Amino acid sequence: MSGLSPRLFGARVPRVEDDRLLKGQGRFVADVDFPGTLSAKFVRSDEASSDICDFDVKEALACEKVRAVFTGDDFAGAEIRCVSAYEGFQPSAQPILAVGRTRYAGEAMAMVVADDEYAAEDAAEHVMFAYRPLEPVAGLDDVLGEDREPVHSGWVGHAFVRRSMATDGFEEAAGSAAHQVTVELRNARHGAIPMEGRACVARYDQGSGLFELWTTTQIPHLIRAGLSDALGVAESRIRVISPDVGGGFGVKAQLYPEEVACCLAARELGRPVKWVEDRREHFFASHHSREHRHRVTGYFNDGGILLALEADIAVDMGAYSVFPWTSTMDCGMAMGILPGPYRVAEYSVTGTAYCTNKAPYGAYRGVARPAACFSIERLMDRIARHRGADRTEIRRRNLIGPDDYPWHSASGLVYDSGSLPESLDKALEVGGHNRLLADQAAARAEGRLFGIGLAVFTEQTAHTTREFQQRGVPIVFGYETAKVRLDATGTAVVSASIHDHGQGLETTLAQIAADRLGLSIEDIRVEYGDTDQVAYGAGTFASRSAVLAGGAVVKAVDAVAETLRQVAAHRFEASPADIVIGQGCLSVSGSPGASIEIAELCRLVYQRPESLPRGVEPILEASRTYDADPGTGVYTNAAHLASVEIDPLTGKTMVLSYAIAEDCGPMINPTIVEGQIFGGVAQGIGTALFEEFVYDDEARLLTTTFSDYLIPTMTDIPDFDVAHLETPSPHTIGGLKGMGEGGAIAPGAAIAAAVEDALSAVGDVFVDQLPLTPERVLAWLNQARIQGDGQ
Repeated sequence: MSGLSPRLFGARVPRVEDDRLLKGQGRFVADVDFPGTLSAKFVRSDEASSDICDFDVKEALACEKVRAVFTGDDFAGAEIRCVSAYEGFQPSAQPILAVGRTRYAGEAMAMVVADDEYAAEDAAEHVMFAYRPLEPVAGLDDVLGEDREPVHSGWVGHAFVRRSMATDGFEEAAGSAAHQVTVELRNARHGAIPMEGRACVARYDQGSGLFELWTTTQIPHLIRAGLSDALGVAESRIRVISPDVGGGFGVKAQLYPEEVACCLAARELGRPVKWVEDRREHFFASHHSREHRHRVTGYFNDGGILLALEADIAVDMGAYSVFPWTSTMDCGMAMGILPGPYRVAEYSVTGTAYCTNKAPYGAYRGVARPAACFSIERLMDRIARHRGADRTEIRRRNLIGPDDYPWHSASGLVYDSGSLPESLDKALEVGGHNRLLADQAAARAEGRLFGIGLAVFTEQTAHTTREFQQRGVPIVFGYETAKVRLDATGTAVVSASIHDHGQGLETTLAQIAADRLGLSIEDIRVEYGDTDQVAYGAGTFASRSAVLAGGAVVKAVDAVAETLRQVAAHRFEASPADIVIGQGCLSVSGSPGASIEIAELCRLVYQRPESLPRGVEPILEASRTYDADPGTGVYTNAAHLASVEIDPLTGKTMVLSYAIAEDCGPMINPTIVEGQIFGGVAQGIGTALFEEFVYDDEARLLTTTFSDYLIPTMTDIPDFDVAHLETPSPHTIGGLKGMGEGGAIAPGAAIAAAVEDALSAVGDVFVDQLPLTPERVLAWLNQARIQGDGQ
């Protein structure tokens, strides 16, 4: 916009939402209580796979304050369906309450509704079920053996879908390579574990037939779409409201049976019904993530340069295909991004999404990229060791360079831009690599196990319509929408179809709007999370909100600003092209005395319509969508450098230092960018060292409390050193890229490399599994000692 230079874009503006949240003035779903609200509790299966032979709810119904007990037959007409367009996909409709059979431990079998949650929980203990246990498909070991009955009747085999692709030159390149290395890697199943668990409150208006659902979700409009299908009612009769959300990370980006059940119960009982998840339920029944097994072979020449890459990817997707992502999500992402930041010309990959008797598998920050990064970076370390070369140098030889963009990956992705060699160099610099090498030499002289690890990655962000169309999902959700409205006092409301659940989007979108309207950030209010108040859009996930919602805000703001310029031009008898929007006012270029405050101009538009030029309506409001053509996504990149020390007696790994050099394009707010990076790395440290859902041979979950499912605490998180690069995308408004997930992608790979490096002082071992629990580290240490003694 002519004459207007950014004041807020790129500035470390304090988060506007923090004042409300830190004072305890936020509003979360658990805070929502309507008159007459009833409480719900769910009775969950102890068996992963069983026929339900009988049930008895009479004692529960007789309990004090109990209003109803629902079982699967009561809700049998409703189910969650999510199918893929990929050829050979096998569907798995999910009942709201188990009907006839249970398919994972923790599946909801009955719903008790009472006057309060204590009465509901007490009564739930009186619901009796009789099971006939069946042999479960307990995990990937079972499905790979193919000796178990499928989870769903009528299926052929255990795969939701199996896909494969290969470039034309793969066989020739692989056959001509002088060397090859194969690695087999495992990533443990774990979850997002947000501070706030899931919750919902449903109410139904008998007169209008309207449903209203307050729920902890990142995707209000998509939840409405899923509810419409499950309930069999039009979307116009469903209002979904997601107020403040205490962390999402993807686990709150799916439609869950509990949300549908509360809607059905509210309609049946004529009163609002509320459910608040407890932490044990979260472990059992909130969607899990991260469980991958990869077999990856690299074919390379004497210089360690990759000529071809081959992979077989298996993902345990649990019992049902989740809405809206489908069970193809993780496998497809891993297949696409596995070549990562490297110039892989030839590629062959097979990916299989398997169905097992475990909790359904959904989105979690980074979706498959941590596993893909773990695989390709562990492979690069193996290649370096195979050739006796420096790990950093091997990466430099293979990294995509600045002259390679746009890079057409062998997997079919198109990388628009990046700074991979630069980020590698910057991470080594800011992390003090030479100092770490000196510290390592000193530590080894003292017999201490000190290691250094490195990981580099590129990440596809801002997935748009074209990308989701290729994924075969039932709803193609590429665009986002924003509405901008100026009122008669000159303040603005930005209504966005995305959702802010901790990322600071209230602040960043306000920064964009304030800059382009010449207002202060205090004059901007950002609203979201209510399908009756904001225009249709997909929501917040996949590192896309700043790019797509930000782009939509720019377009909507500019449309409103154009009206302001027309009105000001009419007032000053000037051309609209000569009107400059400055801080708080509009003026004629070259004539600073001819100016008018924005607030006064807004008052004229709304309250003195006779002063408007012909053809201009008395409204300062615009809605716009943005889809970031050409739709191939925009790519961020980063390099992470970690140092660790291992206690040889306990196997405990302590992360001593951690450095990040990241490039997410132009930063709207560096403080918010760093907060997202640091939070992501903290979660990545959990992936690397602690977090794992452990099942027994009967597919029963054993890790159901924080006593046995460990997450990192502040004593496990080092100080971070961070450096920023800002390579703009050639495709997006403002060159923006996404960055919300990036911090969580590389820690597993970097810390695993550091642990292996520490153990290399004893003997040559290969660290092939996450998390790096003390037991596993001790086993590798013992293996290293045996291997070292044998040399």
